[in-house]
Amino acid sequence: MSVNYEALGKRIRYRRSTLRLTQADVANAINISLAFYGNIERGTRIPSLDTLVAIANELQIGLDFLLGDSLMLATQSRRLSPEARNMLRSFFCDQMAELDYDS
Repeated sequence: MSVNYEALGKRIRYRRSTLRLTQADVANAINISLAFYGNIERGTRIPSLDTLVAIANELQIGLDFLLGDSLMLATQSRRLSPEARNMLRSFFCDQMAELDYDS
């Protein structure tokens, strides 16, 4: 399986920012250097599986979210059709709108 580390880093950065955490917050919490953590978010360094799990735990997300592109590449025959993707996108947008409305 080939991992797209740049996309992985972007998802990590996105989730961290939605939680309003700094890079230093996450790096300190999982006991790695700030420089190494920043390189993970940029996709220029490859984290160990233990580090990746620690990041996912700290950001309260699953590895499936972080490895989304890579998992899709590993299962080419299971790709969704454009119609199915549009249907799912519409469903999730509706769900998010309901959550925003309920708040």
